Amino acid sequence: MRREEIDTVRVLWQEMPGEFTATLAFAVGARDEDVDQLGITHLVTRHLLVSLLAEPDETAGLLETSFTLSGEPTRVAEDLTDLAALVANPDLGGLVLTARQLDAADRAIELDLDVDDAVRDPWASLLARRLGPTGPGLLRWPAVDAHRFTADEVRAHLARWFSAGNAVLTCTGPPPAGLRLRLPAGPRAAHTTSPSGGPAGPAWYADEVVAPAIAVTATSGPQAFLLLRVLGTRAEALLERAVVKAWSTEWSTPAGGDRLELGLSLHLRGKNRQRDSAVAARVLWQELLRLAAEEPALAELAAVVTRYTRSPAEDPRLRAGLERLGVLAAAEQAHAQAPLADAGHRELFAVYDEFGEAEAAAAARLGPADVRAAAASWLSSALLVVPVGVDIALDGMTRTGCPAGSFTPQGELLRPSLARRLRGAKDSLVLGDDGCHHVAADGTVHSFPMGDVMLVQRRGETLLGNIRHGCLVDVSGFTGVDKLVTRVPPRRHRIAHD
Repeated sequence: MRREEIDTVRVLWQEMPGEFTATLAFAVGARDEDVDQLGITHLVTRHLLVSLLAEPDETAGLLETSFTLSGEPTRVAEDLTDLAALVANPDLGGLVLTARQLDAADRAIELDLDVDDAVRDPWASLLARRLGPTGPGLLRWPAVDAHRFTADEVRAHLARWFSAGNAVLTCTGPPPAGLRLRLPAGPRAAHTTSPSGGPAGPAWYADEVVAPAIAVTATSGPQAFLLLRVLGTRAEALLERAVVKAWSTEWSTPAGGDRLELGLSLHLRGKNRQRDSAVAARVLWQELLRLAAEEPALAELAAVVTRYTRSPAEDPRLRAGLERLGVLAAAEQAHAQAPLADAGHRELFAVYDEFGEAEAAAAARLGPADVRAAAASWLSSALLVVPVGVDIALDGMTRTGCPAGSFTPQGELLRPSLARRLRGAKDSLVLGDDGCHHVAADGTVHSFPMGDVMLVQRRGETLLGNIRHGCLVDVSGFTGVDKLVTRVPPRRHRIAHD
């Protein structure tokens, strides 16, 4: 792999067969946004595309924003040069039009959230509960209505994050002659995330989520790679055996320093969601417990490394699925280019949200005892989320929740509507001067201070959130609940379009 610089931008390239491809990546994503600026990176990238005649493949994810162009090298060089010029001197005259044309579902896709119900994504709930209103802890909340962003905010965001020192270009061949990358000067970015916190584990809690998920606070490296892949493989097999129709997503989300939030979130497809959620929650916890108590078989670990290193065409199950979708060739090309992409990630990030060649190579040198020791050392940090209403009892896990009290502050009392009462609700909502207070049937008071409140409306529902604790409560069906819209700051009123 060759290395050089163009206009102080780091460039990595390697000769590869096939069409010439170049990716300009910046170390900025949703984790670098403020809670009142969520979605600004997505808006910036889409506006740059509207301004650019060519349309590169772009992604504004959790950690990274990238633009990928393929084709004749001279044309790619011209488009990259134009893109860099737009970053340095953006034309923001059409920003309002871009904001109107944004598809909010695109952001959910780029962040790997549940597209059908992103605000109830279980992994986003775990991150919000663990990390609060910083870094990946913000993943749960919908974006600010894009028309609220000003041109000055967008310009400042570009200047801070889209700089030469915070960028890397990777190419599948030598950089074309004449390529210029005259980005604004600036250093490699520093990313701020609060230390992992939340309840002492192992613990579980109920939340407005679509399915269960489990997380541990881990150290990045090959042990995390092996543990996650073995846990995912075992859970999938056990859920199939229990006739739970589900598929899982593996997560390794950087949480500051060398720490990861590591785990699995599930997506249920069956009709009996409560039964399936209870079974799935037990499977996730019991398999994590088993990994902490018993060494996995050496063959299990070898299979994990083999699956990672072989190409999609060499994996019979994966190949069949990719062929049905007509994307086998694209998957093969992505696999061939993975070492180049991995090198670019290492250039921008100390810890990335995907495992690369380095972790896989180191994992091949580990044994079963290493995986068991890692699982045992991380077990006390385990946190499990289940949907509201799911009744479980897990040995070794305690139930946790948001701080609550018994004193009901003064304010306007909102009672449940007849429809809500017919569903068995006996709670109430109090709108005070300094916050909102949900009073449960047993008198427990869950407070939402106005400085921490988030109001999400979607599909006829009204959801009340606390960004500090990461929680979400369904307050639909209270008489006068629309008064909340006038109580919360405008940017904390989010319309979810998932």
